[in-house]
Amino acid sequence: MVLFFAPFMAVFYVRHRQAIREKKPHFNQFMELFFQSKPSNFLVLFWAMGEAIFWFIIPEFLLLLFIFMRIKRKKALLLYDVLGTTAGTIIGLVFVIPHSILLQVPYIFPNMITQVQQWYEQSGIWALLYQPFSGVPYKVFIAEMHTYGLPIIAFILLAVTVRIARYAIAYYLLVVMYPAFHKFVQKHYSILFIIGIALFTFMLMRVSTTYS
Repeated sequence: MVLFFAPFMAVFYVRHRQAIREKKPHFNQFMELFFQSKPSNFLVLFWAMGEAIFWFIIPEFLLLLFIFMRIKRKKALLLYDVLGTTAGTIIGLVFVIPHSILLQVPYIFPNMITQVQQWYEQSGIWALLYQPFSGVPYKVFIAEMHTYGLPIIAFILLAVTVRIARYAIAYYLLVVMYPAFHKFVQKHYSILFIIGIALFTFMLMRVSTTYS
C-alpha cells in the first residue's frame, strides 16, 4: 500500500515542498493537505481502476480514511472513485484475464472463481449483488462475466451502482458518528490509520481462510 501511495505523495511534495518546509505539518495536517490536492484525485482514480484489474485493496478503504478529515472535496474524490471503477471495469472486460493469470493475483483462490460461477448460473447479472459483502474480489466477477454472455452496458452500470452503494452505507454511518468522534480522530489519525490497516488485514485473512 505504501508503494501505491508513494508516487502521488512524491508529486504532491515536490509541488508544495516550499510551503511544507515552512509550515512543517504533522502527519494529520500533511494528509489533509494531500487529500485537498490534485495528486490525490489520481491516487483515488488509479486505486479504483487497479482494484478492478490487479490491486487487492478495495478503494473504499482509502476513501473512508478521510471522512473525519477537514477537507471539503470528499464528493469530488468519490467521483474519481466512480471514474476509476468504471475505467477498470471496461479494461477488465476488454482484456479478459485468463484463470492462469487471475490466480497469480494476491488473495485470489480457485474456490472464489467457483463461487462466482455458481452465483452467475443462479442469478445471472444480479450475481453482482453478492460482491460487496462476500469478500470475493470484484476482478473475479469481471473475469467470469464473458462466460455467461451478460450485457456489457448493464453489467457496468449495475457493478458501479452496487459498489458505490457499499461505500455510501459506510460513508453515511461514519457521517453520523462525525460530531462525536472527529476531534479524537484528528488527534490520533496516525494511530487509527495503523489500526485500520490491521483490521483490514484481519478481514482479508478471514476471507482467505474461507476460500483457500
